[in-house]
Amino acid sequence: MTDSQPVSAAGTAIIPEPGTWTIDSMHSFVTFTVEHFTIAIARGIASGPTGTITIESDLPSSSVRASVDAATLTTANALRDEKIHGPDVLDVAQFPTIDFSSRTLREISPGHYELDGDLTIHGITRPTTLDLSLRGVVTDTWNKTRLGLSATAQIRRSDFGVLKFGHVPLAAGGFMVPDAVRVALEVEATRDEDAQPQPA
Repeated sequence: MTDSQPVSAAGTAIIPEPGTWTIDSMHSFVTFTVEHFTIAIARGIASGPTGTITIESDLPSSSVRASVDAATLTTANALRDEKIHGPDVLDVAQFPTIDFSSRTLREISPGHYELDGDLTIHGITRPTTLDLSLRGVVTDTWNKTRLGLSATAQIRRSDFGVLKFGHVPLAAGGFMVPDAVRVALEVEATRDEDAQPQPA
């Protein structure tokens, strides 16, 4: 068991209870990083992913379906965001969401998994594997059960037809903006059976 594996007071691995869990859009984020001119890193973030995580008694049979509103993706630069949202890249007017649907979950070590699924960007669907870690399960101040997950993946822009922007070769080698993009997800979800009205 690794040092980062969430454990109970008894020292056993924490596994979420079977059931349906709804992603908490307010406290979940998708971030991406990409090299710029081979010497720096550019970053962006998309807020408010939505979706459902289904935990089965047989954990590898668990699944997830999630979507991100592509228009929420921002690099904190209005001119760059306009280009990314426009027809040359994501074309959010025609393809408003980025979607993921899982197919297979494999345990690599306690609390660490590989999640295979189908990722759809710009209307193109490609198989993608997430490196997923369970951060823990807690009961919050409104008596809801919360699940925390982190996941990462590396995707290629060319797989989704969005390579054109910035893919300019440099005299010294490499590209202004390369094909590879690193994606990271931080997800909180609440167990549906625990849903209770919160105080105003």
